[in-house]
Parts: sequence; C-alpha cells; structure tokens
Amino acid sequence: MTRLPLTIAFAVPVALFASLSAQTTKSVWTGVYTTAQATRGADLYKRVCSECHGDDLEGREKSPALAGGPFAERWDGATLKKLFERMQEMPPDDPKARLEPNQYADILAFLLSANDVPAGSQPLVSDKDVLAAIKYTSRPQ
Repeated sequence: MTRLPLTIAFAVPVALFASLSAQTTKSVWTGVYTTAQATRGADLYKRVCSECHGDDLEGREKSPALAGGPFAERWDGATLKKLFERMQEMPPDDPKARLEPNQYADILAFLLSANDVPAGSQPLVSDKDVLAAIKYTSRPQ
C-alpha cells in the first residue's frame, strides 16, 4: 500500500512540471526576432551560407533547403534550440569558419523571415534555454 502514495508523490510534481513547461513554450508566430536582426542575418547568410544552401535558400546537392515546404516539413514542431544547434555545426567541413552564437541567432532570424514568420519587437537571443522554449511551426496555431 505504500507504493501508491509514493507513486502519487512523484507523479504530481512531474505532471505539474510538464504542465508548466507546456505553458512556457511559445510559438515563433508571436514575434521572436526583429526586422533589423533578420537584415543582419540576410547579410551573413549571403556571405557564409549561400554557397551551399543557395541564394534563394533552395538548397544545393547535399545541403537542404532553408525555406519553403521542405524546411517546414523538416522542422515543424521542433524547438528553435534544435535548429540553432544544427546551425552551430555549420560549416561541417571547416570548424574554424564557424560563427559566434549571436551571428547564428541573426541568421536564424533571417530564416524565420524567409519562411514568412512575422518579426516582433525583441531580438532573438542565442541563449539555448530561451530557444528551447520557442517552437517552430510551419503555420500559426
């Protein structure tokens, strides 16, 4: 009989934590980057990423598209933390050419803009805990 109260004692905090976590997650559609940040990201993208991913973000050879249907299908439901961490692995063949975290945040803002996600009043940050609380969805929900 002591197992039931112990099970309840663990289940209640876990359920409460899951509920609070779900409430603190927000959508990219709430305006998670600024227009100025996306502009900076577009400049960086052109200099650093377009050779592999294309000028129009359409992807090339082994590099996936970063806009449109293929991007939406790949990342729909993921947190921005996952996408950000994947970006930090780029370029894969030259770790010395990798960017600073704030530069990846700017490029991520550009990718959101290119995928018709509206800008907001606060810039996107490179803090992974903050990015973990922002969910990418291909459409507003």
